[in-house]
Amino acid sequence: MDIDNNTRAIHPVVAGQIPRPPKKCSGHLYTVRVNDTLLSISRKFHVSTEHILAANPQIINPNIIFVNQVICIPAAAVVPKPTPTPDHVCNLRVLSLRFLTEARQPLQVVGGSVQLNARVIVRATFNQTVFRAFFFLEPTGTETCELARLIGVDCPSTSTAEILWQVPQGTLGRVFVVACINSCCAKSGETLVVRNNNQ
Repeated sequence: MDIDNNTRAIHPVVAGQIPRPPKKCSGHLYTVRVNDTLLSISRKFHVSTEHILAANPQIINPNIIFVNQVICIPAAAVVPKPTPTPDHVCNLRVLSLRFLTEARQPLQVVGGSVQLNARVIVRATFNQTVFRAFFFLEPTGTETCELARLIGVDCPSTSTAEILWQVPQGTLGRVFVVACINSCCAKSGETLVVRNNNQ
């Protein structure tokens, strides 16, 4: 028999018209209210109308339920969590972090440290467009990011961000960049840098 999803619960006309609830219920009992339909009940408890009917053999006609009728709502099946789509996955990555002269030439690296000039372009590239990029210097000798200080911010709306950094004499530490797209952020590796007093 087909189910009319728009058929609402009716008031009983005579005493004893409401069927008794099933003797066994592997779920919980629910009292039908005015304006309930089998479909609205199934949606409320996240079970199919077929499961409700199977748990309630006293319902002879699925298009007739009564106000104040007690029916069994079977335990809901476990609903699997949806697989994340690309919109929910944070796959932002920093591709490179480079240090350039104002003429956009790479700076010299000695002993694993970038040799800084008084003014340096710090340039980062990403695998996708970013809205904010924060450049930090963490002084050598510290192991916590609490002592890192912001040296520049760029709001590029492209996959490249850069700042012009006025480097204080005696600078020695590790530079890194953190970029964000909405609530998705990525941090680069750290690059050792130094500015000697004679540079």
